[in-house]
Amino acid sequence: GARLYSAGYGFTTPNGPPGMKYLNRPATPAQAVAEMDSLAALRPTVVKMWVDDFGGSSPKMDSNIYKAIIATAHRHGIRVASHLYYLSDAKSLVGNGLDILAHSVRDREIDNALLQQMKARGVAYIPTLSLDEYAYIYSRRPEWINDPFFKASLEPGVYEMITSKKYQDNLKNSPSYQRNVHAFETALKNVKSVSDAGILVALGTDSGAQPVRAQGFSEHLEMELLVQAGLTPLQAISAATKNAAEVLKISDHYGTIEPGKTADFLLLGGNPVQDIKNTRKIVAVYKAGKAVAKTF
Repeated sequence: GARLYSAGYGFTTPNGPPGMKYLNRPATPAQAVAEMDSLAALRPTVVKMWVDDFGGSSPKMDSNIYKAIIATAHRHGIRVASHLYYLSDAKSLVGNGLDILAHSVRDREIDNALLQQMKARGVAYIPTLSLDEYAYIYSRRPEWINDPFFKASLEPGVYEMITSKKYQDNLKNSPSYQRNVHAFETALKNVKSVSDAGILVALGTDSGAQPVRAQGFSEHLEMELLVQAGLTPLQAISAATKNAAEVLKISDHYGTIEPGKTADFLLLGGNPVQDIKNTRKIVAVYKAGKAVAKTF
């Protein structure tokens, strides 16, 4: 299977998200090269960098450092993904050999020049739309707030927190509220443009990174949001299965139901092509051809 190493090359700030204090921060390109050389011994499939400034609260990674990371990783046969936000960063990263955009471009719509460059270089795009919706959506009661499928995915106490007036008001009154709404709306436009350009779109969510990003539910919400963005249900399902396996370089054995591949699949109680929400009507789960859960 794929070995993923989130190196977190970036920055540390007391005002950033909770996990940011654990990010590694090489001070110079030479240090980045030495650390990548050391990391290569673990044989990761992908190394992920954090490049952007987290809404202006922290300094961006110096471009000379991420250029050194990309070049050194490629010398070891390791692909590189990057946490990013801004179109300008996406252009620079793709121009310097980035393999995977991990999160949407959210400040501006992606232009044709970048789309053409991404397609020519085989760059994959993981939009994580649900992450951006979670950043503001609990300021109101989303239509799925009382869906048993959603509620069953939550850790104890989370439902009470996200439905409280205090939590909702804090989101509404946050100085980043409008920015978060704009980011989500821009992300929807960009994933449609990326998909229409023939660039590989793979599903990712960051689920579990925070309790409000419910594991299990987020992956189904992500498919719904891809359809909301304008992809067809089959394109959304392919992003979650076939395309994700291609990004992880495990498509020889996983990602599609074909002779010779591992028989991991779901049985559904409704046709997801007619309604993408039918992916949540799980009747049975099969792992390597054997039922590990079923309702019949």
